[in-house]
Amino acid sequence: MNIASWGRLAMAATAVSAALAGQSVASGSVTVSQSGWAWGNPSPQGNTLRTISFAGAVGYAVGDNGTTLKTVDGGASWSGLATGTASELTGLQIVDANTVVIGSANGCALRISSDGGVTFTRIFTIAESNCTDQVKSFSFVSPQVGFLLLRSGSVLATHDGGNTFSRMTGIPGTTASSGGGGNAGIDIHFASSLVGIVFAGPAGGGQSGEYKTTDGGVSWAPVAVPSANVTAVHFVDPQHAYAIGPSTLISSADGGGTWTVQPIGHGNAFNSIDCASATTCVMTVAAGDHLVRTADGGATASVTTPSSRTILGAAYPTPTRVVGVGQGGTIVLSNDGGVNFTSGSSDIGGRYSRLRGGPAGLVYAPGTNGLLALSTNGGASWSTLATQTSADLADVSFASSMVGYALDATGGLQLTSNGGASWRTLDPGTTTPAKAVAAVSGNSVLLVGPVGVYRSLAGGRFNPVSGSAVAKARLSDVDVAGTATFAFGPHTLILSTSGGARWSALRLPLTSKKGKSKITVRSVSFVSASSGVLLDTQGRTWKTSNRGRTWVELLSSGTSDGTGLAFSDPLHGYMTIGSFGQDANHAYVLRTSDGGSSWHPQLIAAGDVVPGGLVAEGASNAFALVDGHEAVADKPVVHLLFFTTSGGDAGAASTLKISTKTTRLTKKALRRSLGKVRIDGILGGAHGGEPIVVSRRNLDGGSWQHQVAVAGANGGSFTTTWRVKTSSVFVAQWAGDSGRSSMGSRVLRITVR
Repeated sequence: MNIASWGRLAMAATAVSAALAGQSVASGSVTVSQSGWAWGNPSPQGNTLRTISFAGAVGYAVGDNGTTLKTVDGGASWSGLATGTASELTGLQIVDANTVVIGSANGCALRISSDGGVTFTRIFTIAESNCTDQVKSFSFVSPQVGFLLLRSGSVLATHDGGNTFSRMTGIPGTTASSGGGGNAGIDIHFASSLVGIVFAGPAGGGQSGEYKTTDGGVSWAPVAVPSANVTAVHFVDPQHAYAIGPSTLISSADGGGTWTVQPIGHGNAFNSIDCASATTCVMTVAAGDHLVRTADGGATASVTTPSSRTILGAAYPTPTRVVGVGQGGTIVLSNDGGVNFTSGSSDIGGRYSRLRGGPAGLVYAPGTNGLLALSTNGGASWSTLATQTSADLADVSFASSMVGYALDATGGLQLTSNGGASWRTLDPGTTTPAKAVAAVSGNSVLLVGPVGVYRSLAGGRFNPVSGSAVAKARLSDVDVAGTATFAFGPHTLILSTSGGARWSALRLPLTSKKGKSKITVRSVSFVSASSGVLLDTQGRTWKTSNRGRTWVELLSSGTSDGTGLAFSDPLHGYMTIGSFGQDANHAYVLRTSDGGSSWHPQLIAAGDVVPGGLVAEGASNAFALVDGHEAVADKPVVHLLFFTTSGGDAGAASTLKISTKTTRLTKKALRRSLGKVRIDGILGGAHGGEPIVVSRRNLDGGSWQHQVAVAGANGGSFTTTWRVKTSSVFVAQWAGDSGRSSMGSRVLRITVR
């Protein structure tokens, strides 16, 4: 749907053109739709954009994963808006200077902003997936008055900005009409609170029909339409309109009363249309491989291909400027009406395996084919360095901004003394490829694993480190905390405070008197020689403050799907997870700011945070590397880089609490209740409809189970019921919304005796 209506902002085109003249493309980062993470690469962001609309220099673009971008300079620069939804957005209408409405492709998400996109509010729908009343199209004539067209053919009207809706007369020939029928709603446009038109037709496409109302949808009269398969309607002004679709372009000069077939419609499957005047328009096609322009209302056309990636939407901020958006966040710009284009987005390319923090806030990402990515500004932008190998890099470590080491997957080791401008090859001292490299205190460089540690001092030869704790230790990674270095493997955790010269073994959680541990290490993150957190392969999290002499289990994560840890200090840290609740399609991290007493989810993007793909540099600064789900060009996986300067949180703080009638049960009392336990909760400040993930696990271990509860508008209350057989722990977590930060409850224990 493309509803950049004639009612958009009245701004002088000549003034806007002057403001934009000579402007260069600004490259900046934008925040994601549901947390305080921001895009570092691609720039300005990497989610596919599907629709764009302008009202003068002010414009919006929407797309996948709830992405909504705003520009105030005709597309030269963009900011990301917190929509609070991860839905694929395809519907967009700018109502006035402050009001914008967005809608999802599945018809289940509809949101309105009355403050220029600062916050968005849900309207009409509560459940944003598997909803029964799917919104196909919408048309607002003012911030208060708007109309919805459902796929069923129902029409609903609001006169209070979406707080309430009243059902109008269903469109004839659809299931919503009194006579029934097999047609479905296609698109709707209202010129005023009384006058509007609707297109309807077969759900799978075919001959479309038009209906007109002059009484606000109380009654509908058919309008003759030539043979056309309409998928969207676009009004340039109150009189001039176009309707598009497969092999369809028809135009009207009387507000949709009559239509004329335009020649260029034949053979083109148009996806969107926007017009600078009654006769000058730009159209995208379903394949996204080119743009079609017309200067005579559709009688003739010219074709241009502005990008190697698909372009799905295009619009005019001025009569001579065209902005196109599409696959992987691609943005293209034209200042001559769509003849010539420049790129408004960028991507460093390459594929990367992990992230490593460096000195002075530098961040590194080792990649394939010897490529190394580097950020010098806190992750906001990235550049690439080429090493002297064509093998994939396994790890990288820098002792200073100038001196660094790159380890490749074949075991090759390289040194740079000038920040990566040039490299020279070193002898690693072993023919078995090491797993990790670390430049540590005392001019030491360590090669870790797969068995033991090799050390070079002051640029000398690499030699194996001796000692019972290290010589035969099977190791896979290294973690550096100040002057302390930790190396670990599935069943080993060792510590050095002497630059890797001497090592001691740390006791693992659940270690028996015979020295055997019941856990397998997945990840560790230490903030000092004494204090750290360990994640095992069962998803259990353990904390020590005395070098592993004792471990305390952190029971509040709510997940068995943890993949990695990154802490910056004893209170602040992250856990990367493979899924959140029932959502395995998006990359989430769990954030704690109280040392693991509670964890709250933060959604970053579609995909998964890679193992080792998160670095926490401080209480507020962190970086993430995500394997995206969307393939671009010939790359099987999209590697996306993110950063945060807010700890990943965004919006107003909320509260989330859970409780139960009694936390101590006898087995007899549990049998009387048929093993059922009720968990009640409250999300402070809830609007109603917020999905809360409530999770349960046996106190002594095992996998977490999940239920999704919906917060009610009556105080934000929610309820879940569980069958339990033994002592259990419960937590509740909420992923946040537009203008409100995510939250996690403290753990609730129920003891069964």
